[in-house]
This record gives sequence, C-alpha cells and structure tokens, in this order.
Amino acid sequence: MFSFLFALFLAVSAENPVCQSRFDIEEELYKSIALHSDDIAVRRRYLQRYGSCISEEGINIIEERNVVVVEELDCSNPLDGVEFFFRNKKLCSRSVRFFPSKKVFTVKKKSAAISLPENWRYIETAETLLFFDSTAKFEEMSDTTGQILSKSEDGIFTNHLGKVVHPEFVYSKGNWEKVFPLREFFYLKIGRNDTFDAKIITENQLPYEKKELFELLGVKADETSEPLFAPSTCSLKGKGLKGIRIPKTEYLSDKESDHGTYKISLFYPDLQKKEALRSKTENYELEILFSDGKLEANLTIFVKKLTPEEALNIRAIFNREIPAFFVQAAK
Repeated sequence: MFSFLFALFLAVSAENPVCQSRFDIEEELYKSIALHSDDIAVRRRYLQRYGSCISEEGINIIEERNVVVVEELDCSNPLDGVEFFFRNKKLCSRSVRFFPSKKVFTVKKKSAAISLPENWRYIETAETLLFFDSTAKFEEMSDTTGQILSKSEDGIFTNHLGKVVHPEFVYSKGNWEKVFPLREFFYLKIGRNDTFDAKIITENQLPYEKKELFELLGVKADETSEPLFAPSTCSLKGKGLKGIRIPKTEYLSDKESDHGTYKISLFYPDLQKKEALRSKTENYELEILFSDGKLEANLTIFVKKLTPEEALNIRAIFNREIPAFFVQAAK
C-alpha cells in the first residue's frame, strides 16, 4: 500500500500549482540561480522546493524568466544524481542543472525520455546531447560557447585567434550540426615528372628547422622547397623523392579527446588494388579503400576517448594495411 500511495503522490504532485511556475514565488531562489547556477547548494535548494515535481523518469527541460532548467529523474543509473531515494524498491536520483540566458548548451547523453518546451530541439552524438532554442538567432559557424570558428578546406576548425579547436557541434546554414574535425592527416602524391607533394596535419609539435623536420619525417629527395607551415599543418614539395616515413597511429591515454577524423591518402604507382577494409563499432568507424596507385584510409571517432583495446585494434589494422615508408627503388 505504501508503494502505491507514494507513486500516486509523485504522479499527482506535478499537477500542484507550485510546479506550474517555478520562480513566481521564489524570488530569492531565482536570484541565487541567476548568480550561482553551478553551486551545488543552490541545486539542492531547488530540489528541496521542487523535487516532488520531478516525477517522470527521464530529462525534463523548462524555461522560465530566461533560465533554462534541466531536471532529471533516473532510476536506471542514478549515481550521477544530487538527491537519492527509493521508489518501488529501486534506488533513484533526482538532479537539476541551470543554464541562465542560454539558448544552446550540451549535457551528457543518457538513454532516457526527453521532454522539451515547444520551441526547443535537440541533436545527439554518441556521448552528448545538444539542446537549442529553435526560435533563437545564432551566428554562422558559431560553436556552443558562442565563438565564431573558421573551417579550412581540409576540415580544420580554428577560432578568432587562429588556434585549432575541436568542436562537437557547429551552427551552419541555419542548423546546428554535429561535426568531426580533422585531427590528423598524411597526404603523399607522386606526380608527373617525378614531382611530389606531401602534407602533414597533426596535433604534435613539428620542428620548423628544415633539417630537423626532414630527419623526423625521413625525407630523402633530389630537390625540395622550403616547408610551408600553417596551424597544425606542414606542406612539402619537391622532385625525385627517394623516401619518406608514413606516420602510424599512436594511442595517448592522457590526451583530452580523440573525437574527430583521421586520414591517410597515398598516391603512387606501387600501390595495388585490393578489397576494401571496413571496421565499425558504436565508438568508431574505419574504412581503407585500395585501388591501383591509390590508398585512402579514413577513421572517424565518435566518442571523446577510445578504450585502449579499441585503439590497439585500430593500430593493428593500420600497421598491417598501410606501408611504413615510401621508398623509391634506385633506377
């Protein structure tokens, strides 16, 4: 009987007039939220007052007085909550987060029902939910923090200072969209008349001294121009390439994020056509295409961090399928 009455109380409590307008009679709480939205004490005060209004499992978003409130009731994985209780002999938690004056923001994705105000929408990646007000105006190529980004032809995003950034979402052509920024790229093409073009895009620091750079990359050629540098990018041109090291993947456990795109494109006669290789999981997708004189490898990572086991599997495929060096046999 107690369980039934408790569940009934939760069901009808949302109809309580107090639940219909959270801030009309709570001016002090409203001011605290506006000034200290991340303060855990403020979140607890809100749950003490309105916790009984959060009666349905899932994520509920309301917007009042220019404050977006994200309420959550979780009985499946309640460990991230703020307020804990038992319902029908199951441990549950309530939590709340505030986003004053926000028209777009992200939260950690959970498998839960989502309830939104009429004008709000959401899109998702493997780990993140982005919520946005569909009636609000956003600047073209802005990210969720409001900074305006530039995107190169290669797919590199930079901010107004020219610093490389790796957004998950960008506002483009009237819509928010999820993006997978280019993080690593190696390109090599042997052209006519024995010319070559090479490009390296990497988050690792490359030496600016030509001698040190060529030693790092193992470049040996009859003629080379001066390397050209741009953010995270180095380009090489020359003639009579005898050898160059083709980079391999490396898993860095202390790296903040893996999310994005990684590519290797090789164009030279010794490459032979064979069957394409594809590997896809919930966390990444890898495709390597082969044709006569051409190899293209594309890795897209959907999550912020791969597991060491996933990284090891990807590395094994790269090591097996992609040559370690380009070497031109002596004529």
